[in-house]
Amino acid sequence: MSDKLRVGIISANWALKVHGAAWRRIEGVEVTAICTSRQETAERAARDYGIAKAYWNHAEMAADPEIDIIDVGTRPSFRFPMVMGALAQGKHVYDALPFAVSLAEAEAMRDAQQAAGVVGVVDAQFRWSPPAQQMKRMIDDGFIGRPLGFNVQLMLPLIVKDGKPYPYSAFSEHTDPYYWLADKSSGGSAWRNFATHALLFLTHLVGPVAEASGMLTTGVPEWFLPNGEVLRPDTHDLGSATLRLANGAIGSLQAGWCVPDTEGWRVEIWGDRGRLLLVDDSFGNLMSAKLYAGDARLLTYGARTCEEVAIDPAFYAVPGTTSGETGPRNFVAMDWMFASMVDAIRQGREGSPSFAEAAAVHRVVEAVERAAAERRTVTMAEMG
Repeated sequence: MSDKLRVGIISANWALKVHGAAWRRIEGVEVTAICTSRQETAERAARDYGIAKAYWNHAEMAADPEIDIIDVGTRPSFRFPMVMGALAQGKHVYDALPFAVSLAEAEAMRDAQQAAGVVGVVDAQFRWSPPAQQMKRMIDDGFIGRPLGFNVQLMLPLIVKDGKPYPYSAFSEHTDPYYWLADKSSGGSAWRNFATHALLFLTHLVGPVAEASGMLTTGVPEWFLPNGEVLRPDTHDLGSATLRLANGAIGSLQAGWCVPDTEGWRVEIWGDRGRLLLVDDSFGNLMSAKLYAGDARLLTYGARTCEEVAIDPAFYAVPGTTSGETGPRNFVAMDWMFASMVDAIRQGREGSPSFAEAAAVHRVVEAVERAAAERRTVTMAEMG
């Protein structure tokens, strides 16, 4: 491997437009290749974004000895052979979410990554936002004490225009709408996509899940799309889970994209010493995120100690970025995640969020699906 790390990106949608820009903000990283399913789209993307190499066969790109990292940004049902092929070629892999179509595939990718001795990171940047890093440090420093409970919510809004409902995922103004999210065979859904993100954050803060129950639904049975089409999804657009963690803490997690006027991202965690609350009305950027904290001192009943927490400026200064920016800005969490992956590659350590974490969370996602179908509590031990 040369001193410069060279990235090949699969997909000319979000992975190229957003990840590509983020990779280029990291010192010592070059986006050197793009791969799509067709020659004309690959060559157009390479030309439009100033990328040296265009591929329309992912196996050929993975075999390129001048590529160190493969960023796989396609839908879950396409990704397994792409990830496994890249790992077989000894490439480091950055993989989109949800991690896999099945638990068997999730564990196979985890095992292949570990056997190859390369770095695997999944696209879950929430833990890297400055307020989230502040929250993690306060928990690790003992602010909440012994974890007791939590409430987690991750939602995208339901939009009504001209009397017709649109899931936000089908109404994108910046990238092509992800209509495949209505198709169960794609491996995606509101539950699978957002529960994976939320669980990777929750377990990062307070530890793994031991057992789960829950219910899933499709609340909006028809998508009236801006292009005039009507889709009838066979995927879940809202899920509600009750979880018990290995440390004994219990709580709820809701995820979906069928809530009008939603808050978006809300994470509340408490213990026997204090409570932390992270709220944000955006998805991913966390520019509007605020962190609140309250302790357990004796007050008149009804009064609260909850106050907004000042974020350590160090969490805005991402090491190894070309711009050297140190203030609040869009996509700072993504910059942290890519910079951390590059550092993990150079230092020979595990990435964050890792393939191992993603496989464990995928087990929880499927456990809730089984619990909903069988109307019972499912332990992680049952999931294999």
